[in-house]
Amino acid sequence: MKIKVGFYIGMVVVLIAGGSLLATKGKDAVSQAESRKQGVLEVEQTTILYQDSPGAIVKVNAVVGDSVKQGDVLLQVISAEGGEVDVFAPDDGLINRITVKPGDQLLQGMPVVILQKNTYYTDLYIQESEIQKLKVNQKNVAVHFPYLENTTQVNGVISSIATAPQFANLRMSREKGQTDLSMFLVRISMDSNADLLPGMTAEVRLDELTD
Repeated sequence: MKIKVGFYIGMVVVLIAGGSLLATKGKDAVSQAESRKQGVLEVEQTTILYQDSPGAIVKVNAVVGDSVKQGDVLLQVISAEGGEVDVFAPDDGLINRITVKPGDQLLQGMPVVILQKNTYYTDLYIQESEIQKLKVNQKNVAVHFPYLENTTQVNGVISSIATAPQFANLRMSREKGQTDLSMFLVRISMDSNADLLPGMTAEVRLDELTD
């Protein structure tokens, strides 16, 4: 009888210990999942606007797909006053689109070229309870790409933090009824990489960051 009682007590202890271990592991798994924020990798683009007095394009020095450096002359224009005006590349990058051609008349503010910059970014939605870990211009933010065969990680910089659109807010219950838990839209910029392509899944693990 004593042996049976001891056996049952032992089984209960094992079950309790096992349950506690599973609960702990479960909490750890949930915590890790919550700390991993994913977004889509996008390429940064800039629209170059004509900023001088009205004129006519006399020469286009680039074609779609060209790689250009900051300061390269993309367009040459003769203004209405007869002066020559050059339109320069504001950054290094790739010509994505040219919206004008020789002979076109230009007015101030007209878009002329869309430049694909040599930088990528991803936007993440972060809860207000976690946003204190992040600051604008924060460097060395590890960005992972979990679905690549070879584990890839690059360091990014937080370029902006803004209040997320209303649809991204979470509704939660607090002691004084229902209230909104605000979300923030965090943009992380990084240099281009031969292994990366726009559209890939980018992941930031908040538990790797320090306050």
